[in-house]
Amino acid sequence: MDIFKKTQGLKLVKFLKRFGFYPFFREIEATDGTSVTFQGSEMIMMGSNNYLGLSHHPRVIKASQEAIETWGTGCTGSRFLNGNLQIHAELEKLLAEFLGYEKTLVFATGFMANQGAIQALAAEGDFIFSDSENHACIVEGCRLAKGQTVIYRNHDMNDLEKKLQSVPKKAGKIIITDGVFSMNGSIAKLDQIQKLAKKYNARTYVDDAHALGTIGKGGRGTSSHWNIKPDIIMGTFSKSLASQGGFIAGSQDVIDWIKQKGKTFMFSAALSPASTAAALESLKVLMEKPEMVKEASNKADYLKEKLTNLGLDLMNTQANIIPIFVGSDKKALKLSNDLLKHNIFVTPVVFPAVPQGQALIRCSVMANHSYEELDKTVEAFSHFAEEIIMENDEKKIPLHTLLNTSLNDNQLSEISEITERYQ
Repeated sequence: MDIFKKTQGLKLVKFLKRFGFYPFFREIEATDGTSVTFQGSEMIMMGSNNYLGLSHHPRVIKASQEAIETWGTGCTGSRFLNGNLQIHAELEKLLAEFLGYEKTLVFATGFMANQGAIQALAAEGDFIFSDSENHACIVEGCRLAKGQTVIYRNHDMNDLEKKLQSVPKKAGKIIITDGVFSMNGSIAKLDQIQKLAKKYNARTYVDDAHALGTIGKGGRGTSSHWNIKPDIIMGTFSKSLASQGGFIAGSQDVIDWIKQKGKTFMFSAALSPASTAAALESLKVLMEKPEMVKEASNKADYLKEKLTNLGLDLMNTQANIIPIFVGSDKKALKLSNDLLKHNIFVTPVVFPAVPQGQALIRCSVMANHSYEELDKTVEAFSHFAEEIIMENDEKKIPLHTLLNTSLNDNQLSEISEITERYQ
């Protein structure tokens, strides 16, 4: 059998593209942060993780440009060898000071930070306790690690304790959780996790990708929110810090170990000078203007209240992430398309990113969103509120079951009916 035969199987994707109904990989033509140009129309960006709105801050842009002039466009090697720049060390030092840890280590991406750190720390005979809603990069990090992964139900501390009790007492144990969960905007119960960790001699590891810059004192994340210090914090620069890349914060010994044992760090080219400088300058701006965190939070609360008044289910979000429960995959795809016609750019979240029948539209609020932009967003959603609230109509076949190579004529006919009805 030809190994490439499977690549002909994306019939549903091709079908949705044919009808102009495919909501992913949309090409944005221009952006100033809170607005984007898409297909020639200016739209309000409500799907970005640019929480502090720093991606177009003059200081951040200037710092990035100056870094290119000083170090060029790329490091052309791993930090272990020839790609270790002074600016990497400067960013790591400031991050450690900001978060209150001995050391931090910068990676080329946040995904690689989780993969490399988890793989380095969890050896054969160790156990990783991972929340069921953790991000894909944690899941992949657990797969790479030789330690055994044990999944506990999202936010379920009773289940976590049962799982901790089920492994040998003397085994190495680490509990890994998102700080702010990217799909539902909930905050990890770090206070209870820390108590269980102490009771069962486990270490704690918090992924603060969506928490850094959005919760805690001055945007210091989940640790600051609970006033509890986990053993390890992972974070990214691709959200509040308006760049790309990721980092691990921990003790000197832990960071030195990951430097030597983390494969995604050792064998990857270093974070580019421009991205490093942008993250560093964004962090400096945040430290100088911590009020941005409160501004973003206030605007998120404003939008939550307005959308709730429309009768929409926001899934009890606690953060700047605002998930709007839709239910049906097909309805979420339709809604994201309809909102484009009202100049609102959002992204649907469908299976397998969320469980079957729990599709949603995820909005994110930035510190520099204007209240006028938020009001226009509410007004656009008001046109579809009744449709969103209505009972789901998954019809005969759930959308996710069609993501394979075996679409028959009857299934294609049904999708055609659905697509035509939604256009």
